[in-house]
Amino acid sequence: MSAPYKLAFSLHGHAADVRALSTPNAGIPLLLSASRDGSALVWGPSTSSREWDVKLRVEGPEKRYLSCAALTTWNGEAYLLVGSQSGILASYPLPSPETAPPAQDVLPEPVHTLIEHSQNLCCIDVSQDALVATGSWDKSVIVWKDFKKALSIKAHEQAVWSVKFVGNDRLLTASADNKIILHALDVASGRSTPLQTYTGHTQPVRGLALRPDGQGFWSCANDGNINIYSFDKPAPINTLSGHTSFVYSITALPDGSGAISTGEDGTMRVWSDSELLQTIPHTSNSLWSCTTAPPPPSSPSSAPYIVSASSDSTIRFFTNSPELVAPEQELAVWEGEVKGRQLDKSQVGDVKHSDLPGMEALGREGKKDGQVLMIKNNGQVEAYQWSTPESTWQQIGQVVDAIGQSRKQLYQGKEYDYVFDVDVSEGMPPLKLPYNTAQNPWIAAQKFLEDNELPGSYLDQVVQFIEKNTAGETLGGGGGGQGYVDPFTGGSRYTGGGVPMAGGQANNGDPFTGGSRYTGGGVPTHTPSYGGGDPFTSSGAYSASTPAAAAKKQKQGILPVKSWLAFKQINVAAVKAKVAQFNDELQGTGAELTTDENKALTEVYAFLSLPSVALPDPEGGDGQEKFDPSTLTGIIARWPEEKRFPFFDLLRALSATSPATSALSPAVFTQTLQASSGAPALSKPQDTNLLLALRALANKINTASGRGVLNQEPVGQQVLAALGAISWQGVGKNSRVAAATVALNYSISAHFSLLPPSLAPLLLELVIAIIATEKVDGGGDTETVYRAAVAFGNLISADKVSGGLAVGKVEEGRAALDKWTGKEPRLGELGREIEEKLSQGYAV
Repeated sequence: MSAPYKLAFSLHGHAADVRALSTPNAGIPLLLSASRDGSALVWGPSTSSREWDVKLRVEGPEKRYLSCAALTTWNGEAYLLVGSQSGILASYPLPSPETAPPAQDVLPEPVHTLIEHSQNLCCIDVSQDALVATGSWDKSVIVWKDFKKALSIKAHEQAVWSVKFVGNDRLLTASADNKIILHALDVASGRSTPLQTYTGHTQPVRGLALRPDGQGFWSCANDGNINIYSFDKPAPINTLSGHTSFVYSITALPDGSGAISTGEDGTMRVWSDSELLQTIPHTSNSLWSCTTAPPPPSSPSSAPYIVSASSDSTIRFFTNSPELVAPEQELAVWEGEVKGRQLDKSQVGDVKHSDLPGMEALGREGKKDGQVLMIKNNGQVEAYQWSTPESTWQQIGQVVDAIGQSRKQLYQGKEYDYVFDVDVSEGMPPLKLPYNTAQNPWIAAQKFLEDNELPGSYLDQVVQFIEKNTAGETLGGGGGGQGYVDPFTGGSRYTGGGVPMAGGQANNGDPFTGGSRYTGGGVPTHTPSYGGGDPFTSSGAYSASTPAAAAKKQKQGILPVKSWLAFKQINVAAVKAKVAQFNDELQGTGAELTTDENKALTEVYAFLSLPSVALPDPEGGDGQEKFDPSTLTGIIARWPEEKRFPFFDLLRALSATSPATSALSPAVFTQTLQASSGAPALSKPQDTNLLLALRALANKINTASGRGVLNQEPVGQQVLAALGAISWQGVGKNSRVAAATVALNYSISAHFSLLPPSLAPLLLELVIAIIATEKVDGGGDTETVYRAAVAFGNLISADKVSGGLAVGKVEEGRAALDKWTGKEPRLGELGREIEEKLSQGYAV
């Protein structure tokens, strides 16, 4: 056996998880990396040290999470390809080795931006004759030729996690449906034919690697196994086990001697075709990808580096060539970091502390490479791993009691932080409720109810359960491991805020409360037979696939609500495409975009594509924006009404994140409200623009600068008067929810003594009008009523303004709300609290 692999050096160029590595050619010293930080890097050997450095850095077209990278050629030039979470494939020219690298503040722009996939484009491969294959969470594979779609393959039932060309006319695809399929490709006709389906994995297949002998391939999966296949046999010819969790990536060694793999157990493993040869522990749990890279020309050995990509944003090179191993001091630091790693019990097994051996157990040899042994040492539990190449136990960390939340759960081929089991009926299998901590819990809960046709009255209980069992982790923050799905159309089709293309009242889900279907407060049109017991409070209650932490202490009462609500989600690529479409249609009319406006829009798109951690503080005064938001209002002023909604949508998103936009006068929104007043029914463009204007106003109150503007007495009077003049009966449901959210956010301002007392009566009038519009027995929207009712409760309990409210108007609001208290438990609970406060004389 060759010498064991040891650390050679580490690369630090990314700011978040490195999700993918690729070596375009085994003989060329070039490494590609793609990261959750929205960047892709091209690495090569440094001219000044033994390490590698960055030769090119690009950012994805939306500056968002990049999932994969590859290299191709077109017209004799090399191009870097990157796949993004939003499903976009983009290309960037690769400079020649003689070309000086560009300044880091001048990033290259994509030459091609291809939008065909509707969800995360998570894998990519390039054939010898420059065909490109991409796989996506949308369950499809696309083969591209000359940056045009040549054919599409829809052979899998779940997300496609890996694609690999076999020559130029065959393609392997691996999926979360546990299957691997070999396809014959006929690019000329745009057709593909399945040749063989390979089975053997019991969970989603994550990676593929061709055997250098051309006779078959390796695969890895979430079942923790490595399978070896021959092309002509559907079952594996060998199965290797050793990983203790999901295996994300596999790469064959160029000399055919075996393969390397990485996974969720925090290890890279080296395999022959019959056994595990070496286990290399890391300092983080998630090792997303692995590859090989050629050694430097000066090395006397031809053995390649093996390379890992980690969730700690680091790329690490390992070598079994003594002359390339890191200096002893670096090795000592690295080994110390590995020893200091904290392992949760899910990674090493749960045993009783009293049953563990002491340090004397390290005197016995391990049974196989990678075997984990836990021992007691000075009151702590330490984990050791047997290294066969070095015949010694190596400490790999300390064991802690907490279950590690870095281990993802899989549901329908996609990763989630939690997948809860819901027992809805005796003798029936549990339903799955997937959830990511970055999601808004209301969205996750509503989608679960709709997917399973459960009554909407369970909404509050589902949300409460999610919040309880996620132990207060950050919720409702927006993005996550999931690709953006338009909350109104269910896909990537952009219609400007959710008003249906067919016009009329919107029945689409609201980005705060639900998914893509809404039928009278969330109650499905078909009521299933689910056993009669409340699945959230009765004996048929939730059980969690991930262990639940202790419940948070429940707050007594609902009022006052002091957390502003916002509508932040936006599909930047879809808005950009719609602006380009409309601008093309306006060419020659004098209304088309100017050069300066296009430059400003480019900056706006880049700003809105920043990760949330890079956005300005909403309570700060200067976001250092590189654009003037008044550019957008100028475009709105001259563009036709039916083409304004993309710019309203941009202003909506910016109002929640850009201090400069929040500080802007709300005149453009007020004018939109005024244009909608008095009309018995609104046209589709009017309702769309109204919806987005209302959401923008709601978002403005989420920022300090926006509150400063909207709570000025004259501005507030204009806004509330314009809202009060609208006939809400002729407005779509989404717009009514947005109006209630504006009222709710204004009422929160009252509790922070920001709302001038003179505005309180106008706000109360608006709240009453919104509640009265909803028909109690005619499909009225309970979410609209609930938000307006919270605003009512906030107003009567805010001591600075409640004293100026007319008694008659308060009683009118009380009577309007009383009609709804029996419709949903949350409305009943809120109604009782309001009654209690009223009986105590308003403010308490």
